[in-house]
Order: sequence, then structure tokens, then C-alpha cells
Amino acid sequence: MLSNRNNNISRKTKFLISLKKIEEISNEVIEEVDILDLKNPLKGAIGAWELNNIKRVISIHKNNIAISATLGDVFGDKEFLIKLKKFDCLGLDFIKFGLLSIDQTNLFEKLTMIESKVFKTNLVCVVFVDIKNNLNLVNNNLDYFFRCGVKNILLDTFCKKNGDLLNFCKKDYLRKFISKCKKNNIQIGLAGGLTEIQVPLILKLNPDIVGFRSAICKSNKRTSSIDINKIKKLSGYFNS
Repeated sequence: MLSNRNNNISRKTKFLISLKKIEEISNEVIEEVDILDLKNPLKGAIGAWELNNIKRVISIHKNNIAISATLGDVFGDKEFLIKLKKFDCLGLDFIKFGLLSIDQTNLFEKLTMIESKVFKTNLVCVVFVDIKNNLNLVNNNLDYFFRCGVKNILLDTFCKKNGDLLNFCKKDYLRKFISKCKKNNIQIGLAGGLTEIQVPLILKLNPDIVGFRSAICKSNKRTSSIDINKIKKLSGYFNS
């Protein structure tokens, strides 16, 4: 298992899948992916797992694969900082938090709150492309993300019923955004309802990570159980 993980590290683009419960994790799944993302789709766009279950996954699988966990759909800044500190003590490889605010004029307030703090875990800022103007604001302030210690950005969708990533972002825009992120030393991931048929196009854009949930589930429903055959099929694109 460790040797498989080391081989995965050399891949150009990492393959991430989001899992909603411990029972979805198996050695067979781990062999196919680069990053396990602990996210509960029943609790929102980036719904959080219970802390005890996150700890259990880390204790079992920490040495076998990179593990990410979502902080939840947290809009309040005070709640955000409290949860972030708790998650930072768990031993995760990545913590994903949403660029969410009660008042859109304070969209970057969470970044300001963490600017002067040091975290043990890699922080991933999830930018929701279906929330008006969010992506353009991020695009114009990428240097601020890096200064605040956020070296990873993931593009995603908040309302899953309104379409996938490519419904909101044209291919050329994504290519330029990815290039700009890399020039600012920021790793960039793409997610948001992506389907298998879109994978070849997405990989040509050369993101650092591509993430899936609905595409690995039965009937392509993000709340359904995962389908190992779908995971294996997607994995083939990343290995080729």
C-alpha cells in the first residue's frame, strides 16, 4: 500500500474522491486514488464528518494515503476559527474550508483571520463558482491567498442542482485561472459535479487535483453509495 501511494505522488494530476462514511473506505478504494476526502453530502455542499469518525479514519489509514476533511458549510467567522483549530489537531493532510460569508462584502474575512496564524495542516480554500462574482474576486486577489498561508484552492459548486463546474466556467477561463494560480505558487483543484465524459478535457487543463463525488456513486447521485467500478474507471484516466 505504501508503495502504491509513492507511485501516486509522481502523477501529474492527483485523483481525489469524497466519501461520506467510514464504510465506504476499503483497501480496494485506496489502491485507486491519491486523496481520500471526508465529506458528508447529507450536510451540505462541503458537509463535515463527526470528529470521532475522522480520528478513526486517520488512525487506520494515515500511513497509506493522503486524507482531507471538509470543515462544513460554515458562514460565521467565529465558528470557522474554532472548528479550524480543532481540525488542525487531528493529523489530517488537508483541511477544506469554504469561502463563505454572511455578508459578501466581507468575503475574504476568513483569510484575514488566519493570516497571522500558523497551522500544521495544509489549508484548502473551496471557491464556489456558482455564487455570483466569487471566482472573479478570487482571480483578482490570488496573491492575498498565498500571503495568508492558503496555498491550495479548489473550485467547486455550492448548489449541486444548478449544474456542474463547466456550466459556470468556460474552458479558456479555467486554463488561464490555473496558470495564474501556479504563477502565484498556489495548487489548484477542480471539482463540482464533474462527470467521467469531462475528465479528458479537465486533465488537459493540467490542474493539480481533480475531485469527484457524484461520478463515483450509483446513479450518479452524490448521496448514494459509491461504486468501486466507477472509481476504477476514473482512476484509469489518471494512470494513462
